[in-house]
Amino acid sequence: RKARVSDVSYTLDIDLTSLADAYQGQVEMAFNLNKNDQDLTIDFTGGSVATVSVNGKEVPVDYSGYFITLAAETLQPGSNKVGITYSHPYDQDGNGLHRFVDPEDGETYLYTYLWPYYSNRLFPNFDQPNLKATYAMKVRAKSDWQVVSAMTEDSIVVEGDDKIWHFPRSKKFSSYIFSLHAGPYQVWQDMAGEVPIRLLARKTLAEYVPVGEWMDYTKMGLAHYNRYFDITYPFEKYDQVIVPDFNIGAMENVAAVTFTENVIQRGPSNRFDRQRRAGIILHEMAHMWFGNLVTKDWWNGLWLNESFATLMASIAVSKIPEFNDLWHDFYLSENLTAITADKMVTTHPIEGPVPSTNDFFAVFDAITYDKGASVLNQLSHFVGQENFRIAVSNYLKQHAWSNTELKDFVAAQALQSGKDLSGWSNDWFYQAGVNRIEVEFSCADEKITTFRVKQFAPEEYPTLRSQRTQLALFNHSKDQVQSFHIEPITISGPITEVTAVIGLECPYLAYPNYQGWGYVEVELDAVSKNNAFDAVSKLNDPLLRSMLWTSLLADKQTSLPKVISALEVETNDRIINQVQNSLIDKFNQLGRQGNNLLDQVGPLFETMLWQQLNAEETNTSLRIIKLESYISAVGSKQGSENLVGLLDSSLSLPKLTISQQFRWMILYRLAVLNHSDIQAMIAAEKVKDPSDAGVLASIAAEVAMPDLAIKKKWINHFMESENPLQLSYQRKAMEAMFPSNQVSLQQQFLPELLAALPMMNKARDNYYQRSYGRDLLAGVCTQAGLQQIKAALNKDKIGTTLYRFLSENVQKAQKCVEGLSAN
Repeated sequence: RKARVSDVSYTLDIDLTSLADAYQGQVEMAFNLNKNDQDLTIDFTGGSVATVSVNGKEVPVDYSGYFITLAAETLQPGSNKVGITYSHPYDQDGNGLHRFVDPEDGETYLYTYLWPYYSNRLFPNFDQPNLKATYAMKVRAKSDWQVVSAMTEDSIVVEGDDKIWHFPRSKKFSSYIFSLHAGPYQVWQDMAGEVPIRLLARKTLAEYVPVGEWMDYTKMGLAHYNRYFDITYPFEKYDQVIVPDFNIGAMENVAAVTFTENVIQRGPSNRFDRQRRAGIILHEMAHMWFGNLVTKDWWNGLWLNESFATLMASIAVSKIPEFNDLWHDFYLSENLTAITADKMVTTHPIEGPVPSTNDFFAVFDAITYDKGASVLNQLSHFVGQENFRIAVSNYLKQHAWSNTELKDFVAAQALQSGKDLSGWSNDWFYQAGVNRIEVEFSCADEKITTFRVKQFAPEEYPTLRSQRTQLALFNHSKDQVQSFHIEPITISGPITEVTAVIGLECPYLAYPNYQGWGYVEVELDAVSKNNAFDAVSKLNDPLLRSMLWTSLLADKQTSLPKVISALEVETNDRIINQVQNSLIDKFNQLGRQGNNLLDQVGPLFETMLWQQLNAEETNTSLRIIKLESYISAVGSKQGSENLVGLLDSSLSLPKLTISQQFRWMILYRLAVLNHSDIQAMIAAEKVKDPSDAGVLASIAAEVAMPDLAIKKKWINHFMESENPLQLSYQRKAMEAMFPSNQVSLQQQFLPELLAALPMMNKARDNYYQRSYGRDLLAGVCTQAGLQQIKAALNKDKIGTTLYRFLSENVQKAQKCVEGLSAN
């Protein structure tokens, strides 16, 4: 279609008030057609079409439920105009034009989520990224509603109980980043230089929104990106809308970004909450240039948008004083997340074919976002960070308002740096897998005599890559481990000789990816592994301590009591969070396996955290992080009593309020542990907190109870097609259904859940399938269960999305079952 169609524009007239459960509209499409030798299709899913006119003449409606077909003879070479009147039900799955009714005040809110292929639910169009278009729109809405789109309205006319909003013609961009949001949103306004900025949220959430913080990040980000890209913000205003029931973290709609309400805490925020908020704000903002101004040609290229925005957000967030240790988080959140994904059976090259929109979920994942960002970060070190920035700027200027492919981006980097990147690009973007490196050295008379870095690749993904890293050597004294030499090196092939360090002091510790430049696993050499536990208590470099902890926590021989003891004296919040989360993951695995070791180490961890929470500690952020871990880890009778005490206020913690968010976390944990009064406690809390967040939290707590009847009730909801419960409720139930102490309960329901997979493939959206396959079928840890989920792995029957997430759960189940024999 791209080869036939060009110069597209849309004029929309959308009515949000006249129908009860649907909206209706009219679209006028203008475009050029190079030949009229065959029919032409227009995308439109799940609606009704009343009339179609082509070049001024009404034609018979040919609508399949997915496409409107225009007969070749009705079209003409050159300019064409098509008019379509239609209606479409409001969506309830978070896609298209989603409608949400607030349970607290009964107000209705609408917003669009059109990525990757849902703008054709909002209106009939050519829904593909390489057919950019301009948009003008008129919207009929209730008189007390705010209406938001890519442009600022140029008129609002009162008509009876409604208002007619008119939005002037926009600049040219892809259909998946168009938007229409409407409802009685609370609006905050400000200016970022010459750019009008607004923040919107539903009224019942407004009191929790950190408006000042949000506006500060927005202003800082627009100024930063104007400088970094050397291109003024390319649109006319910048709106940000916080919306309920959202399927993802945020969406970069042109000048009208949407964010999940999960970025808002109904209580105090910790430092990681604030950083996540800043990161998401600045990630979506980067897309205004990289993604919206310049867009990839096809779905397979959109990974570069996401990877790039992730890296750009990291650079921007690192400029905020509170987060000047951001690259420590980049290692923990991007590098390690990507490495985990790269070791799964579902790993894939960063760049690869996306044959259809139905295959989208198979390739947009942690490889897309986190490995892509890690590899781009490596590229910035490989070519030089200023060369990288200038090349990005040149790329955006050269291709503004058009579409590109990966080769265009690589060409800009090669031209600016003077490096031939063809081999580098092939190894990193088109080959799957992660490499492992290990140093090997020898010493004589306490001086280095030989030093090399060995590189390994997994058998199924044998590529050995070139990358720029730093080698750091450390010595030690009684109280300190410190670096005495740092050497930038380029690793290439199976062995890289490092002659520059020969003759230097023999190291107590050697680390070949210092400061995390590279995307690589590090295997500690024998000397460094032996000294790693000593080093984590004496190094004053938090990032390197994290890297050593990664190695220690991955080693099955590492003593968990020793880890807990070392954690007790750690002060860095990122390391505390890293090790606490790793311990909780290990405890959950031990619980699934029925391993008695949990009865020994669990109470140790609980006791340590409870003592720390009751100490007079001034860092509120760290106290929040520790309380979250404590609630998640409680398994003992004393721990349960402590949680009940926090709920009924018979116990309190110094300098920390038990917010509504914490109250629901506690109730969820007590439900998992089957506390005797849990049903009454949940019922009472639902009355106290009737908000949407409260409804979702109560669902999670209810479904987490080890109660067969409750679980059966929710499984029946999952199977219901006629009058389905709203998707956000079902997703929350799937996440909470089978905690780690309920493996046997999951086993009872597994045959029914697996038997429904073919139906889910045919009748459910990809986002629904993701939750079903990823969350509901996670945590299997019996031999019988493993055999059952393996038997269900049939892509022809269950489709790409379910196959992808189920195959990952098979891999995890195999690992869990292997551990059973060690008990």
